[in-house]
Amino acid sequence: MTIAVHISFSDTKDDPNKNFNYRCFTILAEKHPEHHFIFIFDKAFISAIITQKNITPLLLSPQIKNRLLEYYWYNFKLPGLLVKHNADLFISNGINCSIRAVVKQCIILPDISFLHAKNLFSRADTRYLKKHFKRSISKATCISTPNDHIKAALSALFPEARSKINVIGYPLNNSVENIEYHEIQNTRERYSEGKEYFLCYVTDVSVSNTFILLKAFSAFKKRQLSNMQLVLVFTTAQKESPVKDFATYKYRNEVKMITPENDKALYEITAAAYAAIYLPTMEIMEDGGLLAIKNNIPLITIHNEFCKSIYNDAALYVSVDEKSIAEKMMLIYKDENLRNSLVMKTKSLAETCSWDNTSMGLWNALQDT
Repeated sequence: MTIAVHISFSDTKDDPNKNFNYRCFTILAEKHPEHHFIFIFDKAFISAIITQKNITPLLLSPQIKNRLLEYYWYNFKLPGLLVKHNADLFISNGINCSIRAVVKQCIILPDISFLHAKNLFSRADTRYLKKHFKRSISKATCISTPNDHIKAALSALFPEARSKINVIGYPLNNSVENIEYHEIQNTRERYSEGKEYFLCYVTDVSVSNTFILLKAFSAFKKRQLSNMQLVLVFTTAQKESPVKDFATYKYRNEVKMITPENDKALYEITAAAYAAIYLPTMEIMEDGGLLAIKNNIPLITIHNEFCKSIYNDAALYVSVDEKSIAEKMMLIYKDENLRNSLVMKTKSLAETCSWDNTSMGLWNALQDT
């Protein structure tokens, strides 16, 4: 079987192992040498990233720089290439299907936030995605999602497509393995004056809840009178401070704002946390909460079906208000048995969040086509 995959990097300096299609299908090519894989790039790539003999890399112009070029690439350039190379199956990048291609196609949906009124896309992109999504759902022979919540939402929107929607899980890059106590202490010395801390991931999706978190931290400090600190980790560039008048915040000296210089630093900061907090405002898959789970750090996150479908019983759930968040912070601080139980549950969940497991789930879904 010949399987064609669209691999799209935003920059040639990107770590290819963070790209879902590249990572999954490189793993599958290694596990299934009897099949032929074609990696189709729309921009220049480094040939050294092709590590398996049964992978053929191809460059198909033009480079996709906007939605118009994306439409042209998928519907006028791609179909002929798939026929020329006798592809049996094509896996797209994002929601796209080639409407004019005759081969079977698979789309992989990490989330469907673009269908919601509040999302991170521009208005033009939102219109484009909504316009072409229904046709892509109809055209695809396989639709893969990371969790049951997205599958249920898609099934409700497109009941005729229910039979071809499958759950493949969510992979996460490796965390710092077997971190020693002295390394944890060194990390705390570096970032939190040697004290234990709650870690909060501040992303484009969660930044608007930072002020509520600080109010909850104030309530926690007033009730517990502990040395616990709060570390705000910025995983995306913020144009300005997420908290206005932070200079007047009572506990400002016990709040640290950090932008990790690299992934290793982010993993180390996570692994040294007492507990993690992730308060997303949208149903978008991000590494934040799962990074805590991967490092066996108890997690406090938003109570909704989307988050519960990801973290199951390995997290504590809160409403978006300072009282609810503060209560869970105090609970996990005071109840050592609860914290230990959550740590054990994160270990069980972390074992499932691997690239191998997700690749296997995707392969099984593709076989059904």
